[in-house]
Amino acid sequence: MFKQSLLPGFPDGADKIGTSLSILTKEDQVTYFVGGDNYFSHPAGDEQSRRFALTSLMANGHVRARDLEGSPLLIPHRTLMNWTKQYRQDGPCSFYRTIGRAAPRVITPDKIAECARILAEGIHPSEVARRAGINESTLRKALKRNAIPQLPCVLDEGLTKPVVVSKSERSRVDAEAASAMGTACTRADERVAAAMGLAGSASARFEVGHDVQMAGLLTALPALCANGLLSGIDRHLKLPKGFYSVLHILLTLGFMALARIRRPEGLRHIPPGEFGKVIGLDRVPEVRTLREKITTMARTGNPQAWMKELSKSWMENDPDEAGYLYVDGHVRVYHGDLANLPRRFVSREKLCLRGTSDYWVNDALGRPFFVVSKVLNEGMADCLIKDIVPELLISVPGQPTMEALSQDLRLHRFVMVFDREGATYSLFSELWKQRIGALSYRKNVKEVWPEDEFIEQEVPQPGGGSTRMKLAMRETRLVSGKDSMPVTEVRRLTLTGHQTAIITSAQHLGNGVIAGRMFSRWCQENFFGYMMEHYDIDGLVEYGAESLPGTLLTINPTWRELDKQVKKHIKPRGNFRQN
Repeated sequence: MFKQSLLPGFPDGADKIGTSLSILTKEDQVTYFVGGDNYFSHPAGDEQSRRFALTSLMANGHVRARDLEGSPLLIPHRTLMNWTKQYRQDGPCSFYRTIGRAAPRVITPDKIAECARILAEGIHPSEVARRAGINESTLRKALKRNAIPQLPCVLDEGLTKPVVVSKSERSRVDAEAASAMGTACTRADERVAAAMGLAGSASARFEVGHDVQMAGLLTALPALCANGLLSGIDRHLKLPKGFYSVLHILLTLGFMALARIRRPEGLRHIPPGEFGKVIGLDRVPEVRTLREKITTMARTGNPQAWMKELSKSWMENDPDEAGYLYVDGHVRVYHGDLANLPRRFVSREKLCLRGTSDYWVNDALGRPFFVVSKVLNEGMADCLIKDIVPELLISVPGQPTMEALSQDLRLHRFVMVFDREGATYSLFSELWKQRIGALSYRKNVKEVWPEDEFIEQEVPQPGGGSTRMKLAMRETRLVSGKDSMPVTEVRRLTLTGHQTAIITSAQHLGNGVIAGRMFSRWCQENFFGYMMEHYDIDGLVEYGAESLPGTLLTINPTWRELDKQVKKHIKPRGNFRQN
């Protein structure tokens, strides 16, 4: 018996699928026709009814799965097979079954109430999650599905809830300000008042915000203040009326150092508005403005007096380390053409290059006390006697009295440590006239001491700790012509048999202290390497040149060359004589 075919009679506007099925969507109602008969209908958007209708049509043979896979339905074959399996195993009612949701195990009613209370105080969700003892992602999912009610903010009477601005909102506001006064110049009223002389400077005002770049630098502000960053304001450093004050410039420079922004040009790579929020302003000064302010403070103020005051304060905070001062020179190479600077030997490059010499005074831990810059000088010894020693005699704490010095002719005020360049009779004797002990390596060591003189002992190191060395000590004399002075010589014997000789005019020191203090001089070398790498101490503070005073005496280079030739024909004499 043949199956009777359905009469064609597809309604107008319906999508024909297969040989007998058509689907009509009209007035938010979806109707399925088999031939000309209305098979099933459901509201548009009822996904459960749609799955049931199509699955029952496939189960009753009115449409094939491959017809539903094609246009316009484009239902994946695997999905149709899953629907068919569900229809056969669980029946038609399974398409309308409500899927139950498991009750939350973490966000309990008590946790919801606790989180809602903390959020009402204006606390960030990350901090709320930490206080409530739940995961931050769990809290954010609960907030997204509105599981935690929003309670009104509880503030004291007369206070308003602070407006928390996100980073994207601040960036948009800063960019919009560029069309007016400049990028991030949002305090237009204060800038106009400062430009007209109506205000001395802008006030530092910190605002609530999220994700402020480098805001963690503010945690170091107490340490900067404790080291005297702001101690020179209005006494040694001043600025004329303007938007930026000395406080803002010093904070900017201090935070730049902590953030490893080595020179003002590095500010161009940081959003000015974000850095400005850290110093309490709308934006940080631009590069040209910052350089101009630094130049003005240096010319109108007295930075040398400020440096001396800070140096004295740092020494008084650690008088033990201030009794041993390390002095060494560092050449700042100059590659510009605004000034014709003299050439000097740069040991790290093994070349004679143009530049200026900076003589740093540090302690054994590498902490700097002050620096003396010289464009023209006769070397470290000349700078020590003329510039460094007079300042140290005033600043170093704990010096013995004149009465104690007169009673003990071997007693010293403090000790200065330097490299072989200063191991000469002229410098040692000149320092001892001020009763200053000198500590350095011995030059031209040829005599070898017997190894049985060396005794292994514990050598204390500055800053704590100790190490073991084989040391020997003798009393010798430093000789120059007919003149001489007593010194103590200490030698260290290494594992390879090498003997490192040290001399000092501070004869009250033991051999362990002498060796420990001398070998700690590498801390200053490490200081130079670290400062060049992270703080760019060779960089120029300003782009300009200053004229030298006309009364400055220098040695004629021609005379220096002739003097060297004369010394080559003079028989050298030893500088040391053993008792």
